[in-house]
Amino acid sequence: MSRPSIDSEPDRWVLRGLRSTPVLAVTGAPDGSRLDLTLGAGTRLVVVGPVRITHGPATAPEPVDLPAGETDTLIGATVLSAVAFRSGSLRLVFSTGHHLNVRGADPGVRAELCRPGEFTWVSQQGVGRLTEPGEPGPGSGSGSA
Repeated sequence: MSRPSIDSEPDRWVLRGLRSTPVLAVTGAPDGSRLDLTLGAGTRLVVVGPVRITHGPATAPEPVDLPAGETDTLIGATVLSAVAFRSGSLRLVFSTGHHLNVRGADPGVRAELCRPGEFTWVSQQGVGRLTEPGEPGPGSGSGSA
């Protein structure tokens, strides 16, 4: 299995290896308080807390929020860009024009993006940590967010 290309910057990790990875399934709470995204190559994103999914440009005119009940429109989309921040935030851009944003500083937000055997990024209490195989884990416990 080839390792994804990860560019480490002082404030973020650019997860170039996720580019073109398809979204296979989307589940979550109807009120938008939890989102589970299953991507190709066994990659999984779990977010507990608010997630903002928008459609359209990230700047003016204002992007349109996707209602929590319509997140399945992401199925079949591919990742164009994935950036995990040391501040605990996460930004994914999809081929459909959707943007997924997690603000790590929001109270109660916990997120985990894992590509088995390649990397795990965990966000909790405004801190993002990325580990690769052979490194100590990002959190003290195991399991999903």
